[in-house]
Amino acid sequence: MGKHATFVGADVHARSIFCRAVNVATGETWSKTFAGEGKVISLEEWVRSLPGPAIVGYESGCTGFDMARRLAADGIECEVIAVTTIPKSTKDKAHKCDKLDAAAIVREMANPMRGCSSVWVPSAEEEAARELARLKVRAAEEVKASKQRVACFLIKHGHAWNERTESGNLRKTWTAAYRTWLNSLRLDDPTSELVLNELVAAVDRRMVEDSRIRSLVEKEAEKPRWKPYVDALCRLSGIDVCTAFLAAAEFGSFERFPSGRRVPCWIGTIPRNSSSGEKEAHGGITRDGNSFLRRALVEGCCGMQNRKNTVKGMRDGSVSPAVEAMAHKANERMLGRYRRLVNESGKSIDEANVAIASEMARWIWAVGCQVEREQGASAYS
Repeated sequence: MGKHATFVGADVHARSIFCRAVNVATGETWSKTFAGEGKVISLEEWVRSLPGPAIVGYESGCTGFDMARRLAADGIECEVIAVTTIPKSTKDKAHKCDKLDAAAIVREMANPMRGCSSVWVPSAEEEAARELARLKVRAAEEVKASKQRVACFLIKHGHAWNERTESGNLRKTWTAAYRTWLNSLRLDDPTSELVLNELVAAVDRRMVEDSRIRSLVEKEAEKPRWKPYVDALCRLSGIDVCTAFLAAAEFGSFERFPSGRRVPCWIGTIPRNSSSGEKEAHGGITRDGNSFLRRALVEGCCGMQNRKNTVKGMRDGSVSPAVEAMAHKANERMLGRYRRLVNESGKSIDEANVAIASEMARWIWAVGCQVEREQGASAYS
């Protein structure tokens, strides 16, 4: 922090940027608003006119990382601050405007004991891959939501799928048998039947869209930038191509985390903590950070109770013996820990799934770092 003479806090919007700057040596402050298509260029010129070296900071959010990359490319240091880590008082929550937001950013940046955290800025390629992976997640969620709409609509009209297997378990929905049952239903009102047909057609459209996006993800995962990571991560139980690509895209650079212990904090699978004096209490997980990866890993662990062994079939592609050994060790450890949590410790299946997902995140980091080291070694060989 001592290397910067001027700190610039920017409240960034789609069409304007309000900046507040302070020189920590003299206490002098400046304010300026930039608007229009060339607002970032104007911001660069203004920052260069300030006492240097200067650093720019703005909140993470819908404006993304484009401005941070442009400033960095032009030699201006810029950091994106996690908006949830900026402390706000009751007064800040009651009064909000661009000036106060920019001042809060500057105050935290110039504070020697700052409590805010900076967000890692991905490259344009990494951000594009991240958006594609998240698009696949949203498409799957829309398929699920559209299917639930059909089920809820039928329940309101007195119909519920109740076909059972020989063991008494409810048969899966949206199979050929389920669609035959759907087509055989007759509702009391013609308009209701019209609504049902539209809801089913919406499910079909969402499923086609989800399948198309999955194909795009699988095609992207075959590119040299991502294939070594996807092949390696697919060796872990509970991770398919889409989840592996999501993990690789969300991490971007695995070695940006100095330790695997930081990863559960990043995806929000660590327990809440409330300590005061001799009293210490822990609650549920924080659910902070990357919700996309957290949800994908927890869902991947849902089938843990039905796994018979730790050996996973090989995907088309090759991994090094070190990665294979690491993945086998991870699968063996996670399966053993899951069984101990459920059978010996008395944890619920949901608690065990979250605990294993938290450990899986650390194994993903370890495998990703190993692949990065191998990729670096091969580049110099």
